[in-house]
Amino acid sequence: MKIDYHKELEKILEIIKKNPKGSTIKEISKKIGVNRNAVAKYLDVLHVAGQVEVKKFGPAKVYFPSKSVPISTLFEFSDDFIIIVGEDMATVEINTPFLEYLELLNKNKVIGKPVKMLPFAKAYPKMTDNIREAMEKQEILEDNIEYRRDNTSKPEHFKVKFIPTTFNDGGSGVVVMLKRI
Repeated sequence: MKIDYHKELEKILEIIKKNPKGSTIKEISKKIGVNRNAVAKYLDVLHVAGQVEVKKFGPAKVYFPSKSVPISTLFEFSDDFIIIVGEDMATVEINTPFLEYLELLNKNKVIGKPVKMLPFAKAYPKMTDNIREAMEKQEILEDNIEYRRDNTSKPEHFKVKFIPTTFNDGGSGVVVMLKRI
């Protein structure tokens, strides 16, 4: 018998959203007819993905709908340059200010492509090493860099942060934020 994990996750999320005062593993297990151990594992996945919040009350864990704001909501409003890279080192997302700075007109020419193909990464080869290190160590890394758009332009200085993240599907990645100094 094959179990459709996505359907189970959706059922659990639906239950939690309908109960903003919280749901226990036992309550969810009864409602969807899945054993408590499996429900606990599904809830761990949802918690890591930021889709649910958990609070301990004595021995019981109570799960609530997440109150966090998805990064995509704030993404375009930042003056910082932001790019999100997946564990395959491909670009998952890039914000418009960064796209415009790089003078790239079409986001679709960047998404899904290796991050090392971006003009910025070509001029700053350590970028891919820092992305890998942040992902492996699950630690925020910082660096200061100097970047020239071309041979005739004067150098610009940036503070770069490499922030490990987990996507909704459970995959890993890194958010790279660049701030002009």
